[in-house]
Amino acid sequence: MVQKMVKRTVKLTVALIPIFYIIIALLVPFILNLRFAGGFSLTALVDNASKIKFTIYQALVSSVFTTLLGIPGAYLVGRTKIHPVIKKVFRVMSSIPFVLPGITMAIGFFLVFGNKGLYSHMLRLLGLDVRILYTFTAILLGHVFYNFPLFIRIVGEAWENMDGYLIEAAKVDGASKWQVFWKVEVPVLLPSILRAFFLTYIYTFTSFSVVLILGGIRYSTLEVAIYMYSRITFDFKAASTLMLFQLLFISVLGFFTSIKRESYEKHHYRHLDKFPLWGYFFFGVSALLIFIPLVYSALSGFLDYYGKFSLTNFRMLLSEDLEYLVGTNFKSMVLYTVVIAFTSSLISVIISMFAGYYSSRGRRSYYIVLIPAAMSSVTIAFSYVFVNIPVLLKLILVHSLINLPITFGILEAGWRNVPESIIDAAKVDGADAVRWIWKIAIPLIKNYVFIAFVYSFTISVGETSGTLTLAEPPITTFAAVVFRLMSSRNTEIAMALNTFYFIFVVSLFIIIEMLRKEETA
Repeated sequence: MVQKMVKRTVKLTVALIPIFYIIIALLVPFILNLRFAGGFSLTALVDNASKIKFTIYQALVSSVFTTLLGIPGAYLVGRTKIHPVIKKVFRVMSSIPFVLPGITMAIGFFLVFGNKGLYSHMLRLLGLDVRILYTFTAILLGHVFYNFPLFIRIVGEAWENMDGYLIEAAKVDGASKWQVFWKVEVPVLLPSILRAFFLTYIYTFTSFSVVLILGGIRYSTLEVAIYMYSRITFDFKAASTLMLFQLLFISVLGFFTSIKRESYEKHHYRHLDKFPLWGYFFFGVSALLIFIPLVYSALSGFLDYYGKFSLTNFRMLLSEDLEYLVGTNFKSMVLYTVVIAFTSSLISVIISMFAGYYSSRGRRSYYIVLIPAAMSSVTIAFSYVFVNIPVLLKLILVHSLINLPITFGILEAGWRNVPESIIDAAKVDGADAVRWIWKIAIPLIKNYVFIAFVYSFTISVGETSGTLTLAEPPITTFAAVVFRLMSSRNTEIAMALNTFYFIFVVSLFIIIEMLRKEETA
């Protein structure tokens, strides 16, 4: 009897680990922060009214442009007879920007659209002296670049999985191509479109490094204002007020843009249209907006101020006193980056393993681990400003919370692929929880675990805004160092470091793609 009670207690404790973690690591610091900061300040909202309006406006415009470009791209990828090579390239392009930090993307745009950039030089050859960098246009281009591939991936996959018989039935009933699109396809795709739009809006609403690097300080968003109040002026009441407003705004937007997904019986038949002529023009424009800045970002370490091949950036990286410039040396930066990324990713994966299992078995309460997705990185980090624990531990906890929604989504999908019957059979044979998890579950979802860890690790290495809010040199990370170098106009060293990071990300991404092929083989 006592043994059964102990087992039930242990089982219940294990089941509550994800919920306890969110309460202790996220909600408690958030509530204490609001209390210590002094509550709500209406004056802070009034003083920052222009920033609030600009944040809402630029996020809306960026999301609309992303949608206008994303829907045709999703159609080409998901509903036309596209060449497999082109489709694969687009899938790669849609994954790499997602795991790259905003500062890495901004460096690519800096090299392409800057005064000495490729596009600026081409425009001058045509007699057009147009300034793009440090304008609102640069911010829009940067946001479209960052989110456009993600939009294509979400909506394109939904379009690809659409039941072809629905389209054929509509055509048999005499519907035109335009009627099929509006009456059949749009209703089916609407949840995916709104999901992509919402994600785009969140990323642009909480934009930090993209706005500062491409637009300059005069285009500050709420995310930038929260950082400034918490780290520069130390007006914590104003920071907490803007943080609360940002959280409520995103939550309300998420509620109104969420539509219940309908489930349809899947068929093997896919209706594909002939690849249209305008598709080639579309891919050309997309390559100019996405591929070229991406390549320039990767090669940034080998390009000098005039865009010519050079090793000057790496020489400066080795010769300059990095500690004098950013408060840490190269060895410490690498050490703390790896420690923070590895430890936070390990925590995120472990928490997601438990939450993903129970969620995949129908317990919706475990979606509580998605709460960090409704909060910006600065908001999560600012919650720890008044928490009296070591800075290193703060950064580890913050990074684990930022990565948690991503690892949860990957591992929940992995758990859904493990048949309940296999687990029940193991339990009947006498296997305890530790044994069936280690001997059966882990081998079946090992690729999902690795992919979740790699995504979490990569995103943690590239996390910028939350790290800048809490980091105190020498405890800092790669992305924070690159941002500070770019902000202080030490662009050559920043670009050399950026190339190292880009090679690292692409290498991990190739491994992930190889594992996915193995999974589907």
